[in-house]
Amino acid sequence: MSDSRIEAAVRDRDGKAWCLFIDRDGVINTRIMDGYVRSWEEFDFEPGALEAIASLSSWAPRVVIVTNQQGIGKGVMTMAQLAAIHDRMLESITAAGGRIDEVRFCPHLARVGCDCRKPNPGMALSYLAAHDELDQSLSVMVGDTDSDMEMARRLALATGGAISVRIDTTEDLSADATFASLSEFAGAVRSVRGGDRL
Repeated sequence: MSDSRIEAAVRDRDGKAWCLFIDRDGVINTRIMDGYVRSWEEFDFEPGALEAIASLSSWAPRVVIVTNQQGIGKGVMTMAQLAAIHDRMLESITAAGGRIDEVRFCPHLARVGCDCRKPNPGMALSYLAAHDELDQSLSVMVGDTDSDMEMARRLALATGGAISVRIDTTEDLSADATFASLSEFAGAVRSVRGGDRL
């Protein structure tokens, strides 16, 4: 996304009711390749992620984490373990001045074919359906995988509009914008809005 396009995207949302959806693994915390974060000891925030969430949560009226967690379906971790991780994560985010309005996760195996597992947009759509004060077409999805970007595309089709933000060191031409980290994305938003506002 060019500077002018991101400026328009940010300004179009200021003062309006909308939701920022953020993937967890690889965006907020470091992804364990071919594995799962099964305890708080295995959960490591990405550099600058806490500050980025604090910054972004002053821009976005709602901030919701959407994450696939099929480790539960595989039996390698439990709902209780995931809840404990998320409790500690939210405590850290709040302590750093950030806000997460809700954490939504899909525990199902990929082969189940559920509506909630990304790239399906079910987690986002169900949240939006429960909060009809939000302008669904202004939704923003931030993620680091092809699945996240496909979810954003499907969300846009279902709502009439949504922006996809890819977190990757290589530009994704299919995404509306690519940034190397959540921190870099937050910095771009802050730059548009004025650094002292976030």
